Amino acid sequence: MSKAKRYALALVSLLIIIALGLGGIATLGAKAQTGAVVFRVNANGDITANGTAIRVKGGSWFGLQGRHEPSNDATNPSGAPLEQYMGNVFWASSSRTYTGDVAEFKSMGINTVRIPVSPQTLTGTDPQGMAPYLKNTSSVVIANSLLALQTVSQDLDAAGIYIIYDIHSCSNYVDWRKGRFDARPPYVDATRNNYDFPREDSSCAASNNPATVTRIQAYDSSKWVANLKTIAGYSTTWNLKNVMGIDIFNEPWDYSWAEWKGYIDQAYTAINSVNTNILVMAQGIGSTNGNQDGTPTTINQTPHGTVNPNWGENLYEAGSNPPTMPKDRLVYLPHTYGPSVFVQNQFLAPNQPACVGLEGDAAGDAKCQITLNTTTLETGWQEHFGYLKALGYAVVIGEFGGNFSWPGGAASLRDINRWSYLTNKSSDQQWQQAFVAYLHKTCINDTIYWSINPESGDTGGLYTTPYNAQSNTGGWGTWGGTDSAKLSLLSTLWNTAPGTTCGTGPTATPITPGAPTPTRTSTPVTQTGPTATRTRTPTVGTPVATATRTRTPTQGTVVVNTPTRTSTPVTPTTPPPGGACSPVTSTITAPFTYDGAGTFCWQSSNLGSYVNSWNTTSVTINGTNVTNLYVASGSYPAKINGYWYVAYNSSVAWGHFEAK
Repeated sequence: MSKAKRYALALVSLLIIIALGLGGIATLGAKAQTGAVVFRVNANGDITANGTAIRVKGGSWFGLQGRHEPSNDATNPSGAPLEQYMGNVFWASSSRTYTGDVAEFKSMGINTVRIPVSPQTLTGTDPQGMAPYLKNTSSVVIANSLLALQTVSQDLDAAGIYIIYDIHSCSNYVDWRKGRFDARPPYVDATRNNYDFPREDSSCAASNNPATVTRIQAYDSSKWVANLKTIAGYSTTWNLKNVMGIDIFNEPWDYSWAEWKGYIDQAYTAINSVNTNILVMAQGIGSTNGNQDGTPTTINQTPHGTVNPNWGENLYEAGSNPPTMPKDRLVYLPHTYGPSVFVQNQFLAPNQPACVGLEGDAAGDAKCQITLNTTTLETGWQEHFGYLKALGYAVVIGEFGGNFSWPGGAASLRDINRWSYLTNKSSDQQWQQAFVAYLHKTCINDTIYWSINPESGDTGGLYTTPYNAQSNTGGWGTWGGTDSAKLSLLSTLWNTAPGTTCGTGPTATPITPGAPTPTRTSTPVTQTGPTATRTRTPTVGTPVATATRTRTPTQGTVVVNTPTRTSTPVTPTTPPPGGACSPVTSTITAPFTYDGAGTFCWQSSNLGSYVNSWNTTSVTINGTNVTNLYVASGSYPAKINGYWYVAYNSSVAWGHFEAK
């Protein structure tokens, strides 16, 4: 598209903004555009397009939500420009165009692109989305952030690529740090050393801010609802056929599940009032809540099971307490990451006394080694979100990714200096291999990789980059070829057709341990404060610390078990002689819950409407195997002399049985 045409579109965009401001969202109508694809979720938890199940082969393409310029940038020190990365910057011009990038995405196998935005992106009038703060070369620069969003959307739509809009933050300045709509400092990176990117001066709260705040971009649920309606209307105003859905708010880690569940239902009402074709996409929460509500010393624990979740990963309570919105319009989008994003305590090798309770920078400073335990990893993924797939929910991994060569490759100087001692030089690649293998065997093959473009400081992208924090800082913003190793890993998921039996099709590469696999313990880890990471834009030619992504710290352990309702039918058989276990340990009656290790024989005349178990060696009812299964009462075996006899055996403290 010529610059003249782009500026003509800019005028049209501003006229639309004025019209919407005068006439309100209702001018869009309450229904979606005729001819657009209708997206739904079928009974198997697969997303459908016009009734046909599809595989989501996705990646995030970011920049428009707000970058982070370093403090010594000549034009925009510590700014937050709203501009899409596309591999053609003024200091290293190339032949890349938006349409050319999109064509390459499609040739890579991508059929879905997630576009992060902030409220400021949607105005088209924010100075950070205009000259002189834009860095793309003159042949591809776009006049404002809203026009850029429209251009990118129409290019993707024309190529037949599905679009997911992601409200990534409450503010282009606060960006990834927020965990709620009205987030305020202190943020998790406030005291990080050797770090140029704190945002203690910026807040999304209208009031109750600390003295450090000099910039307020007030945001709340009413403004969020208005943004959802605006975005839902883009299908009509921009004539788009392929908008799949809206990722309603990125990593809402500072809400409780009760709060976030309510917002999911509000989002459905808002979106459906404008566009009935698209899906509501909701991430998980974190392990604590109330950190950014203006009372930073009063923090609540959030139930999350036995393994600490990342920000956006925790859907532990969703199965037993789901939103009330229609299930066929809801998609869960959990986020999870490995060591290159944040070194959680669960990643550390055992038998390191000096490393007990440490994670993040503290673990690096103590020279802790990393060894991944697949049992621990899979336990966390299953309890946080994996169980929902078996309940018929759509589960799409909203973000995962990482630097295969971490702490080498394109890692930040900060990480290189802190973690260069590690003997395991491929721990993040191993983590990603383990995660893909888990997803494949549990039928969660729909994924959105973070990210397509390589400017994510802690993960890199599906494109390579000549940028190197030590030897080529001027390579920032430029793209190389595609990363064949990452694309090969993703092919395991992307090339598995919807409806394929779990674990069949392409084979995922197994994890290659860097050291003997540790034995998991149930000792809770208490951490004093969160640490998080994410993306930014460095000054050309100046090696600076790279901001990294997010996760939720471990702050004590609260275990509130949520039933894994996998609705697996059990065919009862006539109990053989001796089908009743003995000797009877005790008599139980529903509701009954047991957590822990041990071998027991329970007698019961009332097991309630279902039984469920997980992390057990074996569970039988009158000799019928129900190990780690949800079993409805209609599938219970026949009683023996008026009783059911439950034989329970678990060797771990997180074993669980319930009759409800």
